[in-house]
Amino acid sequence: MKRTLLIVSITIVFAQIFNSCGENSTKNESSRKVKKRTGNEKVDLWTDIKEAEDSMYSKQKRNRVSNVHYLTYFTKLIEYYKKYPTDAKADSCLLAICTTDTGYPIGHAKHIELQEQYGDTLIDKYPKSKYRIFALENLIYMHDQAIKNKRDTVKLKKYYNLLLDLIPKNETNKERINEIQNRIQNIDRPVKFG
Repeated sequence: MKRTLLIVSITIVFAQIFNSCGENSTKNESSRKVKKRTGNEKVDLWTDIKEAEDSMYSKQKRNRVSNVHYLTYFTKLIEYYKKYPTDAKADSCLLAICTTDTGYPIGHAKHIELQEQYGDTLIDKYPKSKYRIFALENLIYMHDQAIKNKRDTVKLKKYYNLLLDLIPKNETNKERINEIQNRIQNIDRPVKFG
């Protein structure tokens, strides 16, 4: 009798445990945030990019960003650029890749390779982009910080000359133009940024 009572008690306990586990998983599934899709692939992808960006930056504030977050963000940006190359936001996707922390230290070969690939694409394929100057300045900074790797002075010179072509030649930019021309003449000396 005691044995039967023990078996029934154990069975009831296990039944309650399994039942409560099932209820919790149902509650968790229903409490998960469901993404609203518009049915417009382009709009949905742009929304995904913004969500990935917000998530990455909020995690960055808490020093919890991993390479997986960068990879997710970059994958969505690249997907948008490749699917909609003529869209007004395509060049901003390239700029985001070119200027966002890649998860590698500045000056690391992979960091340079990734940012340069998409920065060069922006500069070459979008000649009227308002982001070209910013991309060039970022590429110049990145190459000048390539301490562990040999600085590519040929590319630096190319980027400085492109930047010179883009800056309006007026009195306001005279000092900046002189600095760039001086930098081209002294390209073999690395610049130390503050």
